Amino acid sequence: MDFQTFYEEYKRRASQHDLVYLKKVTSRNLEAREIRHGELVDYSYEESIEGWHQAFEHFKDQNMDWIYTDHSVTQLNENTQLAAFWVSIRLNGEILGTSNLFFDTFEKRDGEWQLVRCYIEAGVQNPSI
Repeated sequence: MDFQTFYEEYKRRASQHDLVYLKKVTSRNLEAREIRHGELVDYSYEESIEGWHQAFEHFKDQNMDWIYTDHSVTQLNENTQLAAFWVSIRLNGEILGTSNLFFDTFEKRDGEWQLVRCYIEAGVQNPSI
């Protein structure tokens, strides 16, 4: 599968709260960092999956949509792509005041794309949607 097809599927399935899929496409050796209110937090595969699980549970009975706003996709080498994008939340028809800006690195391993690194700037200004 080419990267663009995978990337669109990744965003669609994450928006559908598909935790089984996210477990499959996230590397067990994930290296991740989030900056929120100036505080730095490093986390791993297990913590990433738990974070997705908590978010999905929090919003499961609410009228909520994830809004992905693409910034760029950069090919780092033949098997590595860096995707930069915002994730905003629309809750009950209203877009929340801030977004999270992601820089996700995906590698193709054994013919399959996997998220291997993630850097997030949380609580940033919303992009133009």
